[in-house]
Amino acid sequence: MDASELLQRYQAGEVDFRGANLSNAGLEGADLIGVDLTGADLANANLIFAYLNRANLSKANLMGTRLCGANLSQADLLNANLRDTDLHGANLYGADLRGADITLANLLDANLMTADLRSVNLSGANLRGACLRGANLRFEKRCYDRANLRGTDLRKADLRGANLTGADLTKADLRGADLSEASLREANLTGANLTGAFMKGVFLTDAVLAEAHLRQAHLVDAKLERANLTEANLAAADLSGANLTAAILTKATLTQATLKRARLNRSDLSRADLRQTDLVGATLIEAYLGRADLRDANLTEANLAKAELSSANLAGANLQGATMPDGSIRD
Repeated sequence: MDASELLQRYQAGEVDFRGANLSNAGLEGADLIGVDLTGADLANANLIFAYLNRANLSKANLMGTRLCGANLSQADLLNANLRDTDLHGANLYGADLRGADITLANLLDANLMTADLRSVNLSGANLRGACLRGANLRFEKRCYDRANLRGTDLRKADLRGANLTGADLTKADLRGADLSEASLREANLTGANLTGAFMKGVFLTDAVLAEAHLRQAHLVDAKLERANLTEANLAAADLSGANLTAAILTKATLTQATLKRARLNRSDLSRADLRQTDLVGATLIEAYLGRADLRDANLTEANLAKAELSSANLAGANLQGATMPDGSIRD
């Protein structure tokens, strides 16, 4: 079937084109709203600015297809092959992409608001500037595999409120991304670059952020209980009011970071670099600070009850009004 036959039959009222061979077809700007192309071969086709709203493209082969600016809102792309597909500026609002292969695809500035992306493979994809607000990428045992976003380019992406529970974001580039209120519980962000990311109120409970780059990140009121931040770089990050209860911060860099009123109870800060860190009003009850560097840190009115400080470097630190490990209040 060629493009002209498809369009002629569609205009005559036919919508069922399941399994059609339309590879390399020229369908730029085509109006195919609600078309059924289940299992169709559209590899390398030209669908730039095409209207595919509510189209059924489940299990379709869209490898290398050009879908720049196409409207795929509420489309069914279940288990579709979108490998190396160009979706620059495409509208995928509310689309069902469960199980789709989107590796190496170009989703620059694409709209993926409220899209269902469970079990997707986005490894190496370009999502720079994309909007994933409210998108669902959560991992569900026995139902959906972890979303694969390893090495994905998500610079300045809008991920506000997105569900990325259990997602694999190893070495992903999230510089300047907005992850406010997003759920990243149990997510793997090992080596990820979150420099300057906006993460107010983000949920990172039990997440792995070992060796992650979080310099100047905005983590106000973030939930980081039991998170693994071993050797993470949090220099100049804002963690005011953050919950880091039982978090692992071994060898983490927190120089000039703001941790006002942060909760660090039972956290492991051994060998952490906390020079010039603002810990005013922070609670560090039973925290382990073995060989931590707290030179010139501000611990005014901090609670260090039962904390391990015996080998920490507190030269020049301000401990006025702080509760010390033995329960005494420093003048």
